[in-house]
Amino acid sequence: MSGPVIDLSVVEGTREFLPGEPISTYGYNGDLLGPTLILNQGQEVTLNVTNTLPDLTTTHWHGLHVSPENDGGPHSLIFPNTTWSPSFTVLDRASTFWYHPHGHGLTDYQVSMGASGMIIVRDPLEAALDLPRTYGVDDIPLILQTKAIVDGQVQLHTGLDSVVLANGVRNAWKELPARIVRLRCLNGASERTFLLGFSNDMTFHVIGTDGGLLEAPVALDRLRLMPGERAELLIDLNSLEGQEFQLMSYASELPNNIVGAAQVGNGMATLDGYDDNALNGADFSLVSFTVSAPLATGTTSLPLALVPTNSYDVADVDVTRPFTFQPQAMDPMGMIEGPFLINGDLMDMDVINETVTLGSTEIWEFTNNTMVGHPIHIHDIQFNVLDRNGLPPEPWESGWKDVVFVPSMGSARVITRFDDFADPDMPYMYHCHLLMHEDEGMMGQFLVVDPNAIAETDALDDLQIWPNPSQGGTVQIGMAPMSGPAVIEVHDCSGRRVHVQTVGASTGPATLDLVGLAPGAYRIVLLPADHRLRHAATTLIVQH
Repeated sequence: MSGPVIDLSVVEGTREFLPGEPISTYGYNGDLLGPTLILNQGQEVTLNVTNTLPDLTTTHWHGLHVSPENDGGPHSLIFPNTTWSPSFTVLDRASTFWYHPHGHGLTDYQVSMGASGMIIVRDPLEAALDLPRTYGVDDIPLILQTKAIVDGQVQLHTGLDSVVLANGVRNAWKELPARIVRLRCLNGASERTFLLGFSNDMTFHVIGTDGGLLEAPVALDRLRLMPGERAELLIDLNSLEGQEFQLMSYASELPNNIVGAAQVGNGMATLDGYDDNALNGADFSLVSFTVSAPLATGTTSLPLALVPTNSYDVADVDVTRPFTFQPQAMDPMGMIEGPFLINGDLMDMDVINETVTLGSTEIWEFTNNTMVGHPIHIHDIQFNVLDRNGLPPEPWESGWKDVVFVPSMGSARVITRFDDFADPDMPYMYHCHLLMHEDEGMMGQFLVVDPNAIAETDALDDLQIWPNPSQGGTVQIGMAPMSGPAVIEVHDCSGRRVHVQTVGASTGPATLDLVGLAPGAYRIVLLPADHRLRHAATTLIVQH
């Protein structure tokens, strides 16, 4: 899909992954996954996202450089039967991005159910190169995933994600022309890392990563692709007409303590169900290819050079920020299962963890004191990887990235600059892209602020609740007038959401039903549908 206005609907559907077992799914504009969005650098685009699901959702444009109110993070809630319509100018370089839900505590479920899609951005520098770009013919999108399907349902956190999918299809197959072919590979899995290679052992060339093309192709026979990462590969099929081969994941070669390897843990503990999954530490096919006759036109040779990277310079750094990952429970199981903390904290929607100055160049240092590797994604920006465990990054990591692998008991450093967008109230996210880790709280929030901007008054007053402590089955919540709906969430002392209630546009107090809540302290959070308004929270003591 392309154009100045793009309409997307998040919908329920069904799909039969295993013979005779139709299961419930989510998708954008269809039963599973979503259409590829093709955008051009410099264009203005409006994306109308309608939520037809029975639950809240959001849609995050992963990797795109947009303002925080257009980013689609967990504060940009789309209520059931409503539409969110962000509009922005496409500022990104030519590359492969993607979109997916990002509601806090809901991301893993909604992505696993099937809601995600690819974004292709084009620009003049890429257009001037002799590269394959006929979509679906010699420029192929590949959304690579695994799912756990148990008793006719998509399951989370089982370790049994043994159904392998490419573009939502099991045992996927594609015919390719005997020319240079471009594969846009996205790891859209919840947790599993793929080690890409080809069954015929041919060399392939990486020409781009998360946020843009490299300066020159990098020849490889294996490529690690972690959840959230993208890579553009060129394969030379000029002399392979009539042959068949597979894109593989060579997980037998993955180092331990990466999800998908033979072992995650230290022998004292391992992930629940991990040893029961035949994919772990094994080599398996992702998609099969057959090479057909060459196109009359098309790319016949590999480029020698691509585009300048113009990486950031450490001499320009204004701030260095440390981030340390550790388990919440310091025992063998906690070290591999989590929940995992960032700088000692779990995600709190009410807490801004970092404040960044607009225009600043920063180094973010990640130290991983856990027994599992984490792919860390930063919203808003693209970065350059400086080093991992003190060593230079792989040559294919020399370009623009928005996900970085931080190894078990290791470290990684990235450098970036925060340009264009500042907002004193609406934050961006940084988090682990293992979706279970993210949903359990391995995520933080940062503001980008302009010191020269005039501060705006908060549009939503703090919540007032009466009576507090409660004296019956309901309480009243006083809040500022709102022109649209809002959601009231109730969280227990562990942070678990135990009650959700929708309220309509109002000029007066709302009534919160306490039926089913045990006596104790609860966090009450008001999330307005008007994304210009900040959310508000307070504490309620329930007694009967």
